[in-house]
Amino acid sequence: MRWNRALFARWPVLAILLAFAVAVGGGVAIGHPKVDPGLLEGSPAAAVPREFLPQAGVHLDDGRVLAVVEHEGASGELAARLAELGARPEGTREGLVEAWLPRESLAEAAELPGVRYIRRPHVPVPLSEREPRLVTEGVTLLGASRFHAAGILGQDVTVAVIDVGFGGLTNAYRAGEIAQDVVIESLDYTRNGLELGGPHGTGVAQIVHNMAPKANLHLARIGNEVQLDRAVRDCVDRGVDIIVHSVGWVNTDFGDGTGVIADTVRRATDAGILWVNAAGNHATRHWLGTPEIGPQGWLEFEPGVKELAVVVDVPSEIHIALTWDEWPQASSDFDLFLFDPRGNEVASSRRTQDGDAPPTEFVAHFAERGRYTVRVRAERATEPVPIEIFSLGHDLEPYIPESSILAPGNVAEVLTVGAIGLGNWDTGPQQPYSSQGPTNDGRLKPDIMGPDTVRNFAYPRFTGTSAAAPHVAAGAALLLSQARRDGEDVTSEQLKEPLLRWAVDMGVPGADPVYGHGRIRLLVEQARAERAIRTPQEDAPAPGETVTVEVTVRMPATQVGGMELRETLPEGLEGAIEDRGGADFAEDGRELTWRWDVLTPGEERTVRYSVPIPEGFPSGSYELSGELNQDPVGGQAQLEIGASPAELSVEAVCRPNPVRDGQGAQFSVTGVDVWELRLRVHDTSGRTIYDSDWQPGPTYQWNLQDNQGRIVAGGIYLYWVEINTADGQTVRTGVERLLVVR
Repeated sequence: MRWNRALFARWPVLAILLAFAVAVGGGVAIGHPKVDPGLLEGSPAAAVPREFLPQAGVHLDDGRVLAVVEHEGASGELAARLAELGARPEGTREGLVEAWLPRESLAEAAELPGVRYIRRPHVPVPLSEREPRLVTEGVTLLGASRFHAAGILGQDVTVAVIDVGFGGLTNAYRAGEIAQDVVIESLDYTRNGLELGGPHGTGVAQIVHNMAPKANLHLARIGNEVQLDRAVRDCVDRGVDIIVHSVGWVNTDFGDGTGVIADTVRRATDAGILWVNAAGNHATRHWLGTPEIGPQGWLEFEPGVKELAVVVDVPSEIHIALTWDEWPQASSDFDLFLFDPRGNEVASSRRTQDGDAPPTEFVAHFAERGRYTVRVRAERATEPVPIEIFSLGHDLEPYIPESSILAPGNVAEVLTVGAIGLGNWDTGPQQPYSSQGPTNDGRLKPDIMGPDTVRNFAYPRFTGTSAAAPHVAAGAALLLSQARRDGEDVTSEQLKEPLLRWAVDMGVPGADPVYGHGRIRLLVEQARAERAIRTPQEDAPAPGETVTVEVTVRMPATQVGGMELRETLPEGLEGAIEDRGGADFAEDGRELTWRWDVLTPGEERTVRYSVPIPEGFPSGSYELSGELNQDPVGGQAQLEIGASPAELSVEAVCRPNPVRDGQGAQFSVTGVDVWELRLRVHDTSGRTIYDSDWQPGPTYQWNLQDNQGRIVAGGIYLYWVEINTADGQTVRTGVERLLVVR
């Protein structure tokens, strides 16, 4: 075919950053069953012009090819054995050795003890959209500016950006877009140059720096899974707090958060690092299902439909990844094919899966304009198997948006970020390309949404979930910086919790696989609510009595907007609103609600509701719960309810009633043999005015003075009497009224 170098230079596809795990081309390489055919001399990949070999996942150096050796046993020991065959080991991790292997020694290396498979390295996909002194609009949009005004700039926090390239980083320093003094370390694990591989990582780092300008930055360029593991180990050793990885990996798992990349991520999260990952931009570039096997083994994506379409508007690389649900070693064998607009096969991947190779195929092809088609053929499959296809540069037709999140965004421990465009931030919808959940094993993803299409030094407009993720990572850095300023020790899970709780719900009510918990919202100060429970006497109220509850809400001094207060009572109790506190909406019942459309900074409102305790309600300790804008209500929560009065005819009579100046009030108890009594008098708000303490006998004279010896004012008072009987029972009277006339 004809290779147009000018077009290649003008339309750089992210192929150099993609994870290739299979051979490319139209033929079948003859080789060892434990060796990826694409590594072999004479394979279809070798037919590609040498300057484009890296885009097919093949890296050559002085007769050696870069490979990853999957194995059992000690990596160091295998690396030494490979060196004896002329290999040049580059790095290791459990079960993997990265090495430059002589091509003529590949088969011999595959026969070494413990070797399972030798393949091309996985390579990450930067998750910016087609295209991807400029501060991101997210600083104001998400509320980071309020943190800055409060002096919270990310101090004492280190954020690592692990990415595929930091092109233009020096220029970003010179332009003042990234302060060089906050970049505490920049490591190139590829050994090819930190600023090669494109500007993607620089764009991500700039967003973090805009949002959290005093956070330390640890920059790491990686090019495959072994290098990723080394970068993560160094992050753990250096005490990094947050990792942002706006990168995805294909053909490393079946969308269930397992596999080599997931294991590396868990090394970080197990060490207490918060891992923030872009969800991916593949909602319209993904197909998932269990197709039937048709005539001649061709899979049918829909009844009678044996192909997926890829429309190329501009000459560019097509990259198609296929995997199926037989990880980690496949027994079924599927092959992947690409056909041009005239129906000619232009690329194929025909790896043999017989129990040693992973369930993956991958094709890459530089395409002119036109409609290309993707087909899959079952070479050996006893029954239909769930398969998944990703197109890394072009939309598929038909496509399946569900479960289109790339690894490691599908890992449970990861905070996974989808994208909403800047212009649709308040209302949605999400970006049409933003990858959706759930994961293939049924878990909720993404977790939260961030903004994209923002200003950036690296790109005119930084689009894609790659731009959304660093906004969330930097937001987490601000919260962690605030906590450390206040002397709080916060774990990564505790850091994640308020981000999800404060998120503004989008789409269908509740968390969903399109928006997760909603769009990120940062609160430098939370709206607060305090509850006070008032009872008609100091002891626990009994059935037949009424409890009054007051809740005071306060809008933070740094915010303006709406509030919603919800109070939930124990089963069997209902509240009646007495004061709605100027709320625009109020509703009583077992679940009470108040809603204010707008409160100004620092504004307070107090609501009050009464809770009658029904006759026969069981005694015990009950809890009132509530939320203000989804944050818990503080203050008193425990409501102690006493037993019903004993089945004795007990009455406390006050004479005279009303009582006037110069008179005292005498209280007499009848109906039981009284050993001692205790009188309590309250005002109508429930505040205790007088407590006689225990006094002998069935009568007591009150001289109308309060507990401080002051004469009480005229008005209505409430009283009740508690009695200890001669036979050891404790009972009390009901609440009665006393009128004092001055």
